[in-house]
Amino acid sequence: MIIKAPCGAMEGMEIQGIHQFLGIPYAKPPVGALRFMPTEPAEPWTGIRSCRKLGHAAPQLYVPGLTFLKKEETLDEDCLYLNVTTPDTTGKLPVLCWIHGGAFQKGSATAGINPPAFAREGMVVVNMNYRLGALGFMDMSGYLGDAYRQSGNSGLLDIIEALRWVRKNIASFGGDPDNVTIMGQSAGAKLCGALTIMKKARGLFQKAILCSGAVQCIRDVHTARCITEQFMSHAGLTKDRAHEILTMPWEDILKAQAPMFRGFNLHAAGPVFDGINFEGNDALALIRQQTGPRISLLMGTNRDETNLYWHIYHVHDMDEGLAEKLFGNRASIVMKNYRKIPKDENFHQRFVHFLTEYIYRAGDIDMAETASDAGQDVYLYRLDWDRQAYKACHASETQFLMGLGSVIHDVGHSPAHEELKEEMHGSFTAFIKKGMPAAEGMPSWPKFDRENRRIMVFDHPCHVERAAASETDPAMPFQVFAL
Repeated sequence: MIIKAPCGAMEGMEIQGIHQFLGIPYAKPPVGALRFMPTEPAEPWTGIRSCRKLGHAAPQLYVPGLTFLKKEETLDEDCLYLNVTTPDTTGKLPVLCWIHGGAFQKGSATAGINPPAFAREGMVVVNMNYRLGALGFMDMSGYLGDAYRQSGNSGLLDIIEALRWVRKNIASFGGDPDNVTIMGQSAGAKLCGALTIMKKARGLFQKAILCSGAVQCIRDVHTARCITEQFMSHAGLTKDRAHEILTMPWEDILKAQAPMFRGFNLHAAGPVFDGINFEGNDALALIRQQTGPRISLLMGTNRDETNLYWHIYHVHDMDEGLAEKLFGNRASIVMKNYRKIPKDENFHQRFVHFLTEYIYRAGDIDMAETASDAGQDVYLYRLDWDRQAYKACHASETQFLMGLGSVIHDVGHSPAHEELKEEMHGSFTAFIKKGMPAAEGMPSWPKFDRENRRIMVFDHPCHVERAAASETDPAMPFQVFAL
């Protein structure tokens, strides 16, 4: 099939009635003079472009035990490509834009998403690559000057350019540019959260789904520049030689970032309060100050998020070194409370609950409370399904939303599991289409507010209960990591 869009004509492919267009360039390659610079839109092309092959994934380190890329995906700094999956190129269908996770360091457009699963439900699906690691989230302004003030948000600016591409082109694929939902998991959810408080992103989407991530990981400039100093030291570059980073092969940049990004490290990369893309350095204040149309939110966490790291990275205890790696100068607050956990037969469960609270759930709750106070529609959930070895761990929702195992290799196929898959997928699909997660056979899912605190619990059976307030120490700042 050939589609004619404002960006140019494309030839895709059809698989079982679903049309796919792969490897569409939405921005200029961020190479040469554009390395670390704000994203620039791709130029329209002439002729018919073949869109049957995935574009390059962003440069990244291989992680033993975790799979983030398809076998056919190759790495290259020229990585700003997106894919479109549609059931009907002549319709006016709701649009889902998927933002992948991977700690801002790993993954690609294909990670954690099964586009046909949503396309068969009458949606157009867009999934995009964006710059990762040092190339996507390293604030280089302290070394390269004010022209690079936005470099700490390069990956985020990539996503905004992809959303602009959607706004201009998606009608040619049967999508409605006025009914766009962004959705992400883990780092993807944190990027979705950041997009909801950015003026540059206003009008590009109407709804956001945040799975295990909120706005608590946007970093202050001082923290970002401290991390850049570590990176430049590993690269062997001082300020008087900093310009060499602009021509260094990307493979060498990966080597330089390796000591910082390997292992259980969630905060060595991520968005930055750079003074241009964010006004101020308080994410919750930015939610309160927003004007104009309100973005509807569906957001939540999994009960046993950090049990994944217990198994994958063998994080069975915490010392000052790990606390500093995860929380920076908040480590003393975290360690004071960690030492209160009894070292008894229930330590594993209590430790997972403790880390989950500090890294994921507290930030989610605080954002939900603030957004609902500000007049946004907020639907809050928690996944409790634990009939598998890693329990309701990080990324386990993908088996229900996407029909994928992702990092969860022991996905079940019991009648109860299949029923929950239909319920969770159906609820999210209803939100994408109409802004309300009302699915057949499900209990009524009320909006969350600070007083009534109603939350949907996905389990067998699904039910609504009262969500607890944040259980973190009141002295713990909202920005979860700082130096």
